[in-house]
Amino acid sequence: GANALVTYTIISGADDSFRIDPESGDLIATKRLDRERRSKYSLLVRADDGLQSSDMRINITVSDVNDHTPKFSRPVYSFDIPEDTTPGSLVAAILATDDDSGVNGEITYIVNEDDEDGIFFLNPVTGVFNLTRMLDYEAQQYYILTVRAEDGGGQFTTIRVYFNILDVNDNPPIFSLDSYSTSLMENLPLGSTVLVFNVTDADDGINSQLAYSIASGDSLGQFTVDKNGVMKVLKPLDRESQSFYKLVVQVHDLPQLPASRFTSTAQISIILLDVNDNPPTFLSPKLTYIPENTPIDTIVFKAQATDPDSGPNSYIEYTLLNPSGNKFTIGTIDGEVRLTGELDREEVSNYTLTVVATDKGHPSLSSSTEVVVIVLDINDNNPVFEQAMYKVEINENTLTGTDIIQVFAADADEGTNGQVRYGIVDGNANQEFRIDSVTGAITVAKPLDREKTPTYSLTVQATDRGSTPRTDTSTVSIVLLDVNDFVPIFELSPYSVNVPENLGTLPRTVLQVVARDDDQGSNSKLSYVLFGGNHDNAFTLSASGELRVTQSLDRETKEHFVLLITATDS
Repeated sequence: GANALVTYTIISGADDSFRIDPESGDLIATKRLDRERRSKYSLLVRADDGLQSSDMRINITVSDVNDHTPKFSRPVYSFDIPEDTTPGSLVAAILATDDDSGVNGEITYIVNEDDEDGIFFLNPVTGVFNLTRMLDYEAQQYYILTVRAEDGGGQFTTIRVYFNILDVNDNPPIFSLDSYSTSLMENLPLGSTVLVFNVTDADDGINSQLAYSIASGDSLGQFTVDKNGVMKVLKPLDRESQSFYKLVVQVHDLPQLPASRFTSTAQISIILLDVNDNPPTFLSPKLTYIPENTPIDTIVFKAQATDPDSGPNSYIEYTLLNPSGNKFTIGTIDGEVRLTGELDREEVSNYTLTVVATDKGHPSLSSSTEVVVIVLDINDNNPVFEQAMYKVEINENTLTGTDIIQVFAADADEGTNGQVRYGIVDGNANQEFRIDSVTGAITVAKPLDREKTPTYSLTVQATDRGSTPRTDTSTVSIVLLDVNDFVPIFELSPYSVNVPENLGTLPRTVLQVVARDDDQGSNSKLSYVLFGGNHDNAFTLSASGELRVTQSLDRETKEHFVLLITATDS
């Protein structure tokens, strides 16, 4: 009947996912179920016949269908691994999830065939990568693996995993050559390039950046190497100071950790080539001596110069700038200065020679020096008297010690060769005169008497003081002037005269008296006077000494007269 018609309804728990047919009681899913969204339902269903009702709980479990593919946590994986990572280390991990349950949600990780020789081992369960052997950034910088995550129901997802190998400073810089050699002109301008080093470092980035230094052999800091490996001249070079350099150049990389720095070295040989930048320098003395009688072609001195340059730049040729009246020549190569003309010190006592030394560089450099040649004296000149004959007149009573004349002789020689000493060598037998050997002054040595010796002729000699003395002579004529020093003398006194008495003719000359006076001139001009004994003026006497009888005499009256006569000079 009517009470037998049952109506079914869902009281709760349907969640819009189920409905029940009210008549047949069929439970129908109204939309697609999603276990992953909701896996359990608890429905309360009521049956009602109009009079009575009954409730029933229905528990529904949604069983899984493999309707999800595994899903990775990222769209792509990228891992950075230092190249020095130890084999066996865990280096990366990937993760995929699958919302299915049971085996449908169990994920297995698999590397596709391009697995780079198995350098990375992927744990199929955990998704962890382990490194199986050594990496080398310099050989390979990155790896790309294709990995798939597969669930138990055959669903899978594929993804790319990038491994970027990080450079570690594990390679030293390497010079292209162990040793370098070059030659440079010594006048190379500052900043000029000497060498360019080709250095390679297999590392990358900061690990391959390089710094250079000169470790040894450049004590004066004349070279530098920049960061590009270009060696340049930093300070002026001078071959004469240093002609060869043996440098050690060091290069090191610049990693962030100085402890991991690598260093390499190279030997550098540099030879400096000569530039003619030094003039010759004289070593020989600036003064030389030569006797005036030196034979022609004698070597007077040897000019010597040195030039610190090398090769032709150091070869020296000599010339004389002013040959000094063609008395000297110089050897172009040996620098020997020879005498080419006769010397006479009395004419030219010294010569100043300008010697020029020129090197054979291009262009050549030269320097000069003045050499004074002193001509040494030889006793080759006689003393020469000023006069060949000296004349002097002196009073005969000139006192002893009186200078009467000074003779002088000159000698053109020098030193003792020209020093003159004087002597009287003839005409002075009694040593009436003396000569001062140094001054040539002649003095009276003894009292003179014109009446004995009225004139003297002295031979005076001048002698130089050379080792082989040379002499000259001169005559000194001395005339004594009279002094009235002689008393008239009657050499025949007394006179005896016999006169006859009674002479006829009167007056009559009976005697001529004569007195002697050796003086000269008026000093010897006599006049006579009858001084006494002339009784009765029987006699007269003329001034010239004529005695005359003026009266007739009578013997008987006076037989004897004694007359006194004087003679007086003027």
